[in-house]
Amino acid sequence: MKLQEREYKIVNGRMFYNKEFRKNYKEIQKLNRMFKKAGHKTHLKYFMDGYQLHVVGYEEVFDVIEHFGSYGHEQDLLEIMGLYTEEEMGDSVLGDLTAQDIFTKFNEVYKEGGK
Repeated sequence: MKLQEREYKIVNGRMFYNKEFRKNYKEIQKLNRMFKKAGHKTHLKYFMDGYQLHVVGYEEVFDVIEHFGSYGHEQDLLEIMGLYTEEEMGDSVLGDLTAQDIFTKFNEVYKEGGK
């Protein structure tokens, strides 16, 4: 896949990307809906040319991103930091994940909503 040229502007030292690119990032929006349907409050915010997702109450445990630099973004897949299994502990982030992969992992770690 050929990378598209990124359009951006800088305002007060912050970089803002063309919002049209966010339309391509559907998987993180799907994950956001999955968490909400399960009764979790979420915070989905703009991050670079894409999004960052936190589940309220678990912000320090993990976060999910999807933007031009995240692992898997070319295939509309997600990158996560946190929620690691013992086998994954050496990695700083995990990429190429679907919304269902992350939702399942969250539920395995936090059965019945406990921390």
